[in-house]
Amino acid sequence: MDEEVNTPASTEEKNQEPLPSSMTAIAAGLILTLIGSVMSSNWARDTIVNYVGFGMVLIGIGIFVFGIFGTATKTLKARLDQKTPACIKVNTIRALIRRIWAVGVGIVLFITGSIVGSCYAKETMLNYAGFGLQLAGITFLVLGAFETARISANIYVSSKRASDMLGVKKKSFWEQVRSFWKYLVTSRTLYNIAGVMAALSLLLFSIWQLDIIVTGPVWWEASPEGMGWAWYGPGAYAKAPFQCFLWKTTIGQAYDTLFLLIFISFILQFVSVFFWRRRTD
Repeated sequence: MDEEVNTPASTEEKNQEPLPSSMTAIAAGLILTLIGSVMSSNWARDTIVNYVGFGMVLIGIGIFVFGIFGTATKTLKARLDQKTPACIKVNTIRALIRRIWAVGVGIVLFITGSIVGSCYAKETMLNYAGFGLQLAGITFLVLGAFETARISANIYVSSKRASDMLGVKKKSFWEQVRSFWKYLVTSRTLYNIAGVMAALSLLLFSIWQLDIIVTGPVWWEASPEGMGWAWYGPGAYAKAPFQCFLWKTTIGQAYDTLFLLIFISFILQFVSVFFWRRRTD
């Protein structure tokens, strides 16, 4: 029925998880993308492992983007359910969520098409398929963005009218910013955000350095103009000097330390998210 309206935050909404479960998809997509990237870059093209890695990259990107949009839409829906006046229909909010998802689908299609189209020679079937995916992604993205903007404007105008009729004074933008900053400081959420950012920085830095270590020998070719390099000594490759950013060490020590940093980043990420306090007001 079209006359269905939103109600204030219910007990179920107040007790919902502080972080949506879709955030797990973000981590899963990031892990799949990184693993697939390492697999596809460390094996020769047109091999099974290279194709598997390439597929994992595409799937990981899709899961990562959908996880971001799933988290955003759940958070937005919870906020609209609590803050939006009853004069705005539930169907309007659902339509807004669907348009936001259309933007996410467009981004995934465009990124996938760009990767597929750029990895294969022109005038091949896969190159044409990638080009088609890019066009479809642009269509979804543009239409979804315009529809999202239109519905958001309608919700804003309806909310403003309802607030004016009820005599409700809404906080200004800077008052909301100060309130949000006060919440971050008093709830110590800044520590959780810093922990998440530190964990992601450790993870990306470790993968970057490990890629530098293994890329040369894996892609080495005996031809004079080949890629990569070969280690002829003296001594083992693990004892070769290596500049790990500001730390001057050996290949072996850097290799072991970087894997340890990856393990530490997972622990730090888990602790930061597990102890993330929920906003109750």
